[in-house]
Amino acid sequence: MKKIIAYALAVSAFSSGTALAETKDGCLPAPPHLIEEGTLTVGVSLAAPPTAFLQDDEASGLDPDLIRAIADRMCVKPNFVNMAFAGLFPALIAKRLDVINSQVGITEKRKETFDFVPVFVGGVRIVAGANTGLKFRSENDTCGSTMAIMGGSTQMAALEKVQESCPADKKMTLKAFGGQAEALNEVGRGSAEAAFVDWAVATYAAKQRPDQYVVASPILSGKGPNTQRNRIGIVLRKGDDANAAAIKAAFDAVVKNGQYDALLEKYGLTEGDIRAAD
Repeated sequence: MKKIIAYALAVSAFSSGTALAETKDGCLPAPPHLIEEGTLTVGVSLAAPPTAFLQDDEASGLDPDLIRAIADRMCVKPNFVNMAFAGLFPALIAKRLDVINSQVGITEKRKETFDFVPVFVGGVRIVAGANTGLKFRSENDTCGSTMAIMGGSTQMAALEKVQESCPADKKMTLKAFGGQAEALNEVGRGSAEAAFVDWAVATYAAKQRPDQYVVASPILSGKGPNTQRNRIGIVLRKGDDANAAAIKAAFDAVVKNGQYDALLEKYGLTEGDIRAAD
């Protein structure tokens, strides 16, 4: 009976946009359709500091910490499942995950298959080898370069589109990898001139290893000049309105109580504040 009531409350809240009320024990209603009751199973690719990485064998970074705060408001335990980015989506569809929280850009194509709770403002940056002297004003300037990217990402889709329009004498070479760290490593080894990665990852890498990397572009949308940066969202299966409503209510509570601001400050990611996109 409790699950039925929670489901009804969640569906109503998601459709109307109203916040879910706390239960008597101070918890917001948990998602009713969890793989394991009392546990939020979260897919994440822990290879992109400062948003998601392993530290002392523990999931760390903005994405895991934000999910921990959201789960805590619902009084459930997060269980992180670490895998390659491209594998996250089939795992969610197969119900091996409850949600994905791994800097997933909200695109029209992805919205055909998944639902999202927006939590961050994304964008991409180009990281070049420290000694290359390369600078890029936009995605279009990558023609003629060897670019490292993460397979299955919005960055890959963006550069594939640019690649099609490169002139014959300035062909672009794309090298795809399982994660953003691998793409950056390719630049560090000199096997690629630059990498196209999340802006947060780019900024962090250049700060941590200035002898290897330099930020070689402004924050870009990945969709060409004068276009908006994608919102980043927690990903749910399409039509799972009850779970989405519970996650949204918990996220709103985390924003309201100041935890969201504290996490953005902690990781130096205030430029990704989702409220700036509204």
